[in-house]
Amino acid sequence: MYEKYKIHDNLIIGRVARKTIRYIEKNTINFPNSYNVLKTRIIDSCYNILECIYRANIFQEKSDKKEIIVNIQMLNFYLEEALRKDLINNKKFISYTNHLIEIDKMVRGWFKYEEVK
Repeated sequence: MYEKYKIHDNLIIGRVARKTIRYIEKNTINFPNSYNVLKTRIIDSCYNILECIYRANIFQEKSDKKEIIVNIQMLNFYLEEALRKDLINNKKFISYTNHLIEIDKMVRGWFKYEEVK
């Protein structure tokens, strides 16, 4: 039954975003309770990026693609705050940032492709 609903697997950006979500979520689960708001914002931003990717793919709205970029920038800010508060180390921060850069490049390439079409 699950295979029937895997229509999103053909979208490469979606696959990369899901992989990033799982990676970040796995590594933020141990944030102290006093930083639950930051942890929640990080996870919510991840899911917002994925949701915007799906929306942009379905509705082909430029505003949805712009929203992906905004969410990536906000997520990067939240991760910088986590680094500053020693919730993640520099190595993890660089790894997360590399994932976000990859998604950002894919979305911007998608912009250019749509403009040429």
